[in-house]
Amino acid sequence: MEQTGSFLSRRKLLVALGGIAAASVALLASPFRAAITKTSRDLLRTQPVLSRGLVSLANAGSSEWLDQVGSIFSVGGGATLKLVAVSTFAAVGQRPARLGRNQAFLAKFDVQNRGSLPGDLIYTASHPRYGAFQIFLQASNDPSLPQRMTALFN
Repeated sequence: MEQTGSFLSRRKLLVALGGIAAASVALLASPFRAAITKTSRDLLRTQPVLSRGLVSLANAGSSEWLDQVGSIFSVGGGATLKLVAVSTFAAVGQRPARLGRNQAFLAKFDVQNRGSLPGDLIYTASHPRYGAFQIFLQASNDPSLPQRMTALFN
């Protein structure tokens, strides 16, 4: 029996072209990763609660955090925090494209049940919809708000 064909079959050609296409997409998408992430997060934010478990508030932007004002977060030791406000900062100049947020913001929490927490520490906070994430909390400098904690997101 005689074989008439070349070393490059159709199957090998299709596999090679598929690999080239996949590599090209990955190469082109990498500079746009932050933009793709922002768009994906915005789409997930508008979806039902079950989809939100796929993303973390640790990487979320101010609009996602604003949606959570009034939410209760639990932190280690049984303490609970209520998100009371989110304040955005005016953007000065161009932000690097690799950043996952459009602008910096400050999240303000109140420790519940007249409690207090030490500031300038990293806590593991847990949100009922978004799950657990690490957050650096600072204690308030305002003596009239001893229960206030803040987190800066850039």
